[in-house]
Amino acid sequence: MKNVFSRFIAAISVSALAACSPQTDAVTETGSVRVLAPMSNSKGSYSLDIFELRGITDLQTVAGKFVKFFMSPRITNNRLQGSAPQARFIKNSDGDFIPANELSQQLVTIYAHTQRLALLDEELGAGGVNHWPRDVGVAVKVRGGLTNNAFYDGNTDSMLLVPYSSEGLPIPINGGILAHEHFHSLFYKLVTSDESAQIHNRETFLNKAIVEDLSVRHRRLLPISTGEEMSEEQMHIYYHLAIIRGLNEGLADYWGWMYTGDPDFIAQSLPSEKATRSLKVRDENSVNSLPSVENIKRSLNIFYSGASDKARFSDYVTGYAYSLGTQFSRMLKRYTDIYGKARNIEDLQARKDIAKLIVKVLPKIKVDFDKLDTSYYSADQFIKSMFAMNESYREEECQFLAAVISSSAASPEEAVSCEKIGEADFKMVPKIETAPATPVTPVAEGHAQ
Repeated sequence: MKNVFSRFIAAISVSALAACSPQTDAVTETGSVRVLAPMSNSKGSYSLDIFELRGITDLQTVAGKFVKFFMSPRITNNRLQGSAPQARFIKNSDGDFIPANELSQQLVTIYAHTQRLALLDEELGAGGVNHWPRDVGVAVKVRGGLTNNAFYDGNTDSMLLVPYSSEGLPIPINGGILAHEHFHSLFYKLVTSDESAQIHNRETFLNKAIVEDLSVRHRRLLPISTGEEMSEEQMHIYYHLAIIRGLNEGLADYWGWMYTGDPDFIAQSLPSEKATRSLKVRDENSVNSLPSVENIKRSLNIFYSGASDKARFSDYVTGYAYSLGTQFSRMLKRYTDIYGKARNIEDLQARKDIAKLIVKVLPKIKVDFDKLDTSYYSADQFIKSMFAMNESYREEECQFLAAVISSSAASPEEAVSCEKIGEADFKMVPKIETAPATPVTPVAEGHAQ
């Protein structure tokens, strides 16, 4: 994917040879506008296509129904503040607008993907969750010069894109990463409504005062000495910080794959993430389980007890959450593949069907977390909630889900199995292991015991 943008610009330059209208034509263009943009198809490949941007109110700033852009913004009173970027276009003889530079190309591509994702929300049952236009900050300046990343910020309900300096597919053009960040907006509004579930906090953003996330607020609970395990109160905090962030990231990765069809959509822009974030696995059996409550607690305690710098423990929790997220996303991809094959439907439709279930289960996750007292939310609890939305399963689907739930359950009593309820339908039922009866030795007649 080396020098991707250079190839797109070269293609745009060739297309622009037919241009005959000046830049000023873009100033007054509104409504539906046809632009040339590098867009992805349902199988994850990118090509230059003419795409119709809807609801444009100002093409020169690429503002409209779905997006309002800010150039290198600041945050004031939980709103993005700053000037709008100025795009440049050349209008060809067919009336299509050709971006004349890199910034213009990225603006129309972001708008196009945001428009698609807004319409997809409606299709998947999430219509009305988000409000439009979405504020989007481009060329965002972050302390320390952070590059090659994108963030959804719940407090401002905005997407923030920092400069891209690598040689892969630029993040503003990567539909999978934009879909990933878009999902965070759904999770934020339907599950958390605070910063606790976000991997990226706003600590270094836009010269704003530090906003503490959940781990920072509870850092005072950490003991100073090394070699000791966390208290139960600390474990409860960090466990749920890890699993809620893991769910957020894992489901967002699934959303990126659902939208693009590319299990390596992150690696297209960030090649170093391929090994740990790809949804594609060599061994399909490796995704047949999720970590149990005890396994997660054990992992947190092992690192915590051996960490010399307890103040950095929240960084470990963040990294561990990504690892948990990948386990969720790979398991969901595998289930989607089984689901599509068992029902003989196209891959894209299978991905959308499972995405609809995810949308339905998000409010249930919130309810379950709100009810937590001293109990722990488990990975298999998420699966049970999600797939309770289906009344029946094909045999292959049921067997896979039963195996995942049973291997992730806290105890054998929580294991499930499949029961046939129709010609091709199955349901999951508790797998109750009944101990064999103790044989009774008959007593001879006339003898007292």
